[in-house]
Amino acid sequence: MTAIQQDVIIEQGATFQQLWELQNKDLTSGYTFLAKFRASHTAAAAVLTVTSFTVVKSGSHTHVTGTVSALVTAALDAPANGVYDLEATKTADGSVTREAEGSFYITPESTK
Repeated sequence: MTAIQQDVIIEQGATFQQLWELQNKDLTSGYTFLAKFRASHTAAAAVLTVTSFTVVKSGSHTHVTGTVSALVTAALDAPANGVYDLEATKTADGSVTREAEGSFYITPESTK
């Protein structure tokens, strides 16, 4: 199945929470998630890596919410933009699927 396309806005200096609704899937057990944000697909370093997720079943969908602290987003360069993807790894066999992808934009903080 193809990854969902979803663009993301990250507010510098604010707690970042992003919800991805993965339709017609149950990924609530036996999976780990990872999202990486890069300036471009070929950039060696990630601008931001998300490793903290809450995963909840909602009807026939799985809601995956990634969270990053305000302290971490405050350290991001802004304004900035790039690309990201969200991957799910099946713990039983290590297989990886791309669940979401898109562009991101980091808005600068003026209250510091």
